[in-house]
Amino acid sequence: MKHVLKPIALGVATMAVIVGCGGSASIAPSGASSAAASQTTASSAEAPRATAAGSAVPSASSPVSLPSQPPITSSHADPALEAQLPAEVSGAALQRYSVSFVDLLDDGGDRASIDAFLASIGKTEADGTFAAAYDPSNTVPGGILAFKVSGAETAALLGGIVALEQSDLGAGATTGQATVGGKNVTVVSVGTGVNDTEWIYGKGDIVFVVHAPDETQAAVFLQALQ
Repeated sequence: MKHVLKPIALGVATMAVIVGCGGSASIAPSGASSAAASQTTASSAEAPRATAAGSAVPSASSPVSLPSQPPITSSHADPALEAQLPAEVSGAALQRYSVSFVDLLDDGGDRASIDAFLASIGKTEADGTFAAAYDPSNTVPGGILAFKVSGAETAALLGGIVALEQSDLGAGATTGQATVGGKNVTVVSVGTGVNDTEWIYGKGDIVFVVHAPDETQAAVFLQALQ
């Protein structure tokens, strides 16, 4: 049930993107996993793990360029989606970027399985974009992701991403409901350590996934959402 864009080293942590559900498929740009491995630092232990509804957050000194592409953080495929993410939190400016599902799939992965998921909710690759915001200095740990499938029902998109997060975290991962940062969120957790929990919030045809070291920091990101 995983659809993963394998980790890419960015800033002082690891970025990863997850899209869709309904099968086992990996969306992984060539060279991404080796780049992540080569730039792992001691601080990466504090970076959000690559999980099923998407993880994205910082760790290493500079963005990594994908083959024949500019750094992923230079992509602004959906400025309107980026604008849904906070420009700053706790006084720290966040770096925002966005990329289309089409471009993700062009970089590699099981296109057939991803397309099957999108078809199951009446959509295609052309309907999807992903955006992320994080503090490249890692002064504010964690980050926030946004998955948009234009016109998708909130429940369908949210349910798929929650299921993927739970599956990716592994055996014993649980889900629950909570109010965090003034938002009604689904909490997916496999333990009490850093990177063991995600906070997921759906609004319209967008699902936001927060990665943070604890609920207090997660609330900071969620409060910053419009």
